[in-house]
Amino acid sequence: MKLKHKVSIIAAATVMGLSFGTISKAQGVTVWDGVYTKAQAERGQKLYQDHCSACHGTQMQGIEEAPTLKQGAFVYNWDSLGVDILFQRIRDTMPLDDPKGVSRKMKADILAYIMSQNNFPAGTKELPYQNSQLKRITWHALKPEE
Repeated sequence: MKLKHKVSIIAAATVMGLSFGTISKAQGVTVWDGVYTKAQAERGQKLYQDHCSACHGTQMQGIEEAPTLKQGAFVYNWDSLGVDILFQRIRDTMPLDDPKGVSRKMKADILAYIMSQNNFPAGTKELPYQNSQLKRITWHALKPEE
């Protein structure tokens, strides 16, 4: 009887977890929902200047083959994708000379700064640096109508 009870609890927890995941995805957390903090973006600004500006420019304008990280094509390139996709690109390849020299947390701060420079609003929770959490956030180039 106890085993049957435990199985029922596990089954219920699994169903609830799936339901909450479905609800969360259906509600759709986007970059327009304030997914980083102002303080995090400020930390990211310094880190960006130290680790990214040599290639992407001090104003994110892009230099030679390094693309701009502001507005236009950059914003639309990631449209409707999970933020984890962009973060993974940054994590695996940036900076080109030493991708492992910048921690995941620092890269999340840099991504928060990039978001701030693309006019996505700040919120009350820091942008996470775990892909499992970042994939719950969708990048939308245009602000959804309210």
